[in-house]
Amino acid sequence: DRVPSTLNGGRGKESPVYWIAVLAIAGAIEFYGISKLRANDPEYFPGNLGFDPLGVYPKDEAGQQNMQLAEIKHGRLAMIAIFAFAVQEFVTKAGVVDETPFFFYPLIQTLKMYTNS
Repeated sequence: DRVPSTLNGGRGKESPVYWIAVLAIAGAIEFYGISKLRANDPEYFPGNLGFDPLGVYPKDEAGQQNMQLAEIKHGRLAMIAIFAFAVQEFVTKAGVVDETPFFFYPLIQTLKMYTNS
């Protein structure tokens, strides 16, 4: 019941159909972005595929630059965190879910685990 990971050999638990679907969707999104780039769309820049259903992207230039910078910084921090989880799992030989349950279980369940043990 370990989390599928390359480090623990859990990738065999995942269906190949899942990965085919992931690659197909990612490929379709990339193809759409390349087609917008080749069409010389003046509104296009990398990452802007015209999809903002909640309207959270700012309208002013300063707000847009701030949002883009924040997105890059948060993405980099997320990559560092995932790498740290992989290192932690490799070093401790225990799944990250087992080592840090407060990230993966509901708060009430985590508090019960810590107070009852």
